Amino acid sequence: EKWEEATEIARRQVRNGAHIIDVCLQSTDREEMKDIPLFYEFLIRKIKAPVMIDTTDPKAVELSLTYCQGKALINSINLEDGEEKFEQLCPIAKAYGAALVVGSIDEDKLQAQAFTRERKLSIAERSYKLLTEKYGIPPEDIVFDPLVFPCATGDANYIGGAVETIEGIRLIKENIPYSKTVLGISNISFGLPANAREVVNSVFLYYCTKAGLDLAIVNAEKLERFASIPADERRLAEQLLFNTPPPDGDEKLRAAPEDWREQTQEQKAAINQFHIAAIAEYFRRAAPKKKAKAADLPLDQRLGNYIIEGTKDGLVEDLERKRQEGAAPLDIINGPLMAGMSEVGRLFNNNELIVAEVLQSAEAMKAAVGYLEQFMAKADTAARGKIVLATVKGDVHDIGKNLVEIILGNNGYNVVNLGIKVPPETLIQAYRDHKPDAIGLSGLLVKSAQQMVITAGDLREHGIQVPMLVGGAALSDKFTRGKIAPSYGEAVCYAKDAMTGLRLMNEIMDPATREATLRAHRHSEAVPDAAPQAEPVVWSERRSAKVRLDIPIPAAPSLDRKVRDIKHLTEVWSYINPFMLYGRHLGYKGNFDKALAEHEEKAVNLYHQMEEIKRHAAQFMQVKAVWQFFEAERDGNSVNLFSPGGESPIHTFRFGRQPREEGLCLSDYLLEGDEGKRDHLAMFVVTAGAGIREKSEELKQRGEYLSAHGVQALAIETAEGAAEWLHRRIREDWGFPDAPTTTMHDRFTSKYRGKRYSFGYPACPNLDDQQGMWKLLRPEDIGVELTEGMMMEPEASVSALVFHHPDCAYFTASEIEEPALV
Repeated sequence: EKWEEATEIARRQVRNGAHIIDVCLQSTDREEMKDIPLFYEFLIRKIKAPVMIDTTDPKAVELSLTYCQGKALINSINLEDGEEKFEQLCPIAKAYGAALVVGSIDEDKLQAQAFTRERKLSIAERSYKLLTEKYGIPPEDIVFDPLVFPCATGDANYIGGAVETIEGIRLIKENIPYSKTVLGISNISFGLPANAREVVNSVFLYYCTKAGLDLAIVNAEKLERFASIPADERRLAEQLLFNTPPPDGDEKLRAAPEDWREQTQEQKAAINQFHIAAIAEYFRRAAPKKKAKAADLPLDQRLGNYIIEGTKDGLVEDLERKRQEGAAPLDIINGPLMAGMSEVGRLFNNNELIVAEVLQSAEAMKAAVGYLEQFMAKADTAARGKIVLATVKGDVHDIGKNLVEIILGNNGYNVVNLGIKVPPETLIQAYRDHKPDAIGLSGLLVKSAQQMVITAGDLREHGIQVPMLVGGAALSDKFTRGKIAPSYGEAVCYAKDAMTGLRLMNEIMDPATREATLRAHRHSEAVPDAAPQAEPVVWSERRSAKVRLDIPIPAAPSLDRKVRDIKHLTEVWSYINPFMLYGRHLGYKGNFDKALAEHEEKAVNLYHQMEEIKRHAAQFMQVKAVWQFFEAERDGNSVNLFSPGGESPIHTFRFGRQPREEGLCLSDYLLEGDEGKRDHLAMFVVTAGAGIREKSEELKQRGEYLSAHGVQALAIETAEGAAEWLHRRIREDWGFPDAPTTTMHDRFTSKYRGKRYSFGYPACPNLDDQQGMWKLLRPEDIGVELTEGMMMEPEASVSALVFHHPDCAYFTASEIEEPALV
């Protein structure tokens, strides 16, 4: 039972342009109900295209639907036995939201299978009325199959069938709104030589599409583009399909009417036989067309292509062929496989591949190396070098570092990943234990960048001199050259992404480029900080005039602390910013939403890959939240929080102010109390990170790199989506819900009343203030702890202060310690 190979056929079809995969598992020799789980478990991991379930058994239809992602199609129902099939399958289709293929067949004893255009329309109209009015099927979920009859069997009953089908499509599209049409195209050419069939199928599809055909069941690997078909071949196919009188030959045939319906029975049959003979003779004499097939490529090129395309179909067989040629496993790895990975790097740097596709290439590379390792002697090694990776002390962010591990590990490097929150002493010991060729440091926030400077100095003091690679959102090449490199005293390379890290490691390990690379990244002199402003900044605690005071204080709905498990993942996921998920984490370039709406192939594939990751994540991902409203008063640049009706503050946050005239401070957004009534602010913490790091590591160890990276990315953006969702709820509870016209894009760009601010970001950059939030909200109850660097663990967590003032804006406050007033 070759389920893997069978489902690879579907994958190839999708790669060749198929939008839907028709699946028929019904066979007299097998048990369909047992085969469905076995087949679909493989299928749903390989394709994200919709599935057309092709079976006559209602139970098999329903079981298949439980595996289908998104919308599926059921093929098919008809009126051959009256409404029996409608009664059996319509409830199943409604329950699963599936579309229905409706054949042009009814109980008519003379023409059950509709042949003429009029009969096709009549059956379609009757079916449409029953489905929409009696069975409640939406019009857009109805797909009519006008039926195709072979044009080259010589059967007089089928002559003209191609024309009637084309015109039947046109009538259905003109008379039945919203519905779609589908055809099994290859039926038209039954009986012809194989090379003739491809041409006739393509020409027939062209004319059906012009008539309005929406869906065509075809073999995407055996379909000629209409424009590329030679004119003489196209003409032969057209004359056969339309039963056109031949331009030469018998005078009686040349004089026959153009419209097949006006031809006599003798003329129809004679013209049909003339064209069958002409096209069959032509293609029997024609030299076979050679198509560029993978099997025809040189073996080394095929091996490289597996890596470039990120596919494993046929990989093991070709690896074995290469071994049988006498190639050593290590030579295969360092030869064609590494050549493939090098091309992946080039394509990524040219913006022709995105992160998700690079990860699929890494999966193929791991599979190849995994197969070859069994034939390698213990002394053999494919390693090009060794690197120790770590997220620096105090930082819990590791999604970027893990991506670097995957890329380097599948490009021949031995990677030692020390994990998160790694102190300098652990790095020093790891260097002594593993003797790496380089050290890689990662960190997300500004505080982490400063920690890299400290860590670099500690490594220097202990005599460590290997090159260092650094990366992270808060880093820049300037900071690396000006701060980290002088602290280390040796080469420090800034890697803006994983593929840059790979390029740098390759240059470091290549004797031809090593010295030049190290020399270019050594910077012994620290770059001084920017010169202070010529005029001293006058610090103020005066409220900025940019903030209005004539705003009524809205009543807080409740001052109780609330802890919730947010069960509806689908709703939370609808609040995820696609730019962040697909662009920042998965590397999509451009406007993802627009590209998806336009069915751009890369966007559609990426969307379906993430939908599969979501389907898997829904089994274990947990979203939790804790939030509370607090009475609050402004005290200069500080905010005092009170228990309900309390006289003394239970906590005070001290914020910086913009160092300019009328500079802003977060305290400005609190309104003055009136008659004992205080203003309020809200605080919350949300998380989606429980167990995510472990699940990602499990997937990574299995070689499922895209899923490993995708699960972490999804968790991070789920936490952000939960923050957006909860902030929307807080606004509603506070009495100023979003307008009905508010879009998700509006929310992503903060087009609502008030704002939320997170510690560590420009308006409140002091991460140590997280301690106050933890004291009051106790987020440990939802599984979120603070590290010694005041970062949240797990990583997929968000904390925020919420202010309601309509004048709230984002700004950069001073981080300079303000003088105490005396």
